[in-house]
Amino acid sequence: MTPSGTPFETRGREVKHLEIAVLIMLWAVTIWRVPSAVRTVKQRALWRAFAALTLSMTLRLPGLMHALDDRAGVNNLSTLVKHWLGVIAAGAVVDFVVAIARPETGAGGRLRARHYVALTAMAAMAVLFAFFVPRHHEMTEFFEESAGNGWATVYYLVFVTYLGIAMATATWLFWGSARHASARWLRTGVRLMGIGTAVGVLYTLVRSGYMTSRLVGLTDSTGDIAVDNATDALKYVAIGFILVGSSIPAFGVAWRTVQDGRHHRRLRPLWQDLTAVTPDIVLKTGLLRSPRLRLYRRVIEIRDAALALDAYADDGVRERAHSAARQAGFDPATSPAAEALWMRAAREGKARGALPAASTQEPGTVGIDDLDFATEVSRLVQLARVYHSPVADDFLMATSTEATA
Repeated sequence: MTPSGTPFETRGREVKHLEIAVLIMLWAVTIWRVPSAVRTVKQRALWRAFAALTLSMTLRLPGLMHALDDRAGVNNLSTLVKHWLGVIAAGAVVDFVVAIARPETGAGGRLRARHYVALTAMAAMAVLFAFFVPRHHEMTEFFEESAGNGWATVYYLVFVTYLGIAMATATWLFWGSARHASARWLRTGVRLMGIGTAVGVLYTLVRSGYMTSRLVGLTDSTGDIAVDNATDALKYVAIGFILVGSSIPAFGVAWRTVQDGRHHRRLRPLWQDLTAVTPDIVLKTGLLRSPRLRLYRRVIEIRDAALALDAYADDGVRERAHSAARQAGFDPATSPAAEALWMRAAREGKARGALPAASTQEPGTVGIDDLDFATEVSRLVQLARVYHSPVADDFLMATSTEATA
C-alpha cells in the first residue's frame, strides 16, 4: 500500500548489480574522505559532494525509498529528497573546483551567487512537487512514470537544468585548472574529474531532451526503459570518472610520501659523512613529522655542508676529479660524479685537519628555493651513490698518496 492508501501501480524496480557496486564505492570514498574533510575547507566541499551523492543513490533502493515515503505519509517524498541531494552534490562539486581554480574567491561558509541559484532551484522544485506534480500513487520510477505530464516535466527540467549548468561550469573550471597543475598526477586527476562532469552534462541533455519530446508527443512510452538504462549508464560513467579522478591526487600524495621517505633514507649515509666534519650546519629544530619536510631539511643540510667543504678542494683536486669521472664513464655535463669525488676528498682533508685551499672556483650561489626540488633530490641521490662507490675510494686513495708524496 502507498501512503495514500492505494495499492502500488508500478512495474517494480530491479536493483542492478552495477548500481550496488557504485553505491559501495561511493560509501567507501565518503567514509575515507572524512579526515581530510575535517582538515581543509576545499576537501570538505568534495566530501560534501560525495556524501550528498551517496545519500541520493542510497535513496534509490526501493526499501529505503518506500520506508521514507510511508513514514512521512507523502507519496514520492523520497524523489524530492533525492533530487535535492543531487542539487547539493552538484553545487559542492562546483565549490570544490572553484577552490582549486580560483582560490582567491574564497571557499568558506559565505553564501555566494551560485549558492542562491541552488537554493532557488530547490525551492522551485519543492513548490512544484507540493502543489502541481500529480502524485496520486507511489511511483517507483519517477522518470518513466512522469514522462508526458506537464507539471512533472517542468519539475524535472528545473532539476536537470540546474544539474547541467553546474556540471558544465565544473567541466570548464576543471579543464582550465588542469593546465596549471604542476604535478602530473594532479593534472591527470583534475582532467578525469572534468571528463566525469562533462559526461554529467550529456546525462542532463539526454534526460531533459527526452522528457521534452515526450511532453510534446514526438516520442511515446516505448522508449522509456531504453532511455532510462542509457542515462543510468551515463550517470555511472560520470560517477566513475569523478571517483577515480578525485582519488588519483590522494594516491599521488601517498606515493610522494613513500618516495620522500625512501630518498631521505638513501641520503642518510651521505648526510652523516658530511655533517660529521661540519656539525655546525645541522639545524637545531625538533623532529619533523612530514616526510617532505624531513627530506627538505636533509637536502638543505647536505648543500650547506658541501658549501662549507668547498674551500677544502683546490683547483688541482677538482681537475683530477673531472678526469677520474670521465675515465669511469660518467659525463661531467650530466652527472654529479666529479662533484662527489672532490667532495669526498675535501671531506677527508678537513677531517685530517687540512687548511682551506686557495681555489679559483666560484661557490654555488643558487638557493634551494631557486631549484626544482625533485631534480635536486635526484641529483643528490646520484651524487651519494658515486660518493660511496669504489671509484670514490680509488680517487681518495690516489689523492691522499699525492698529498703525502
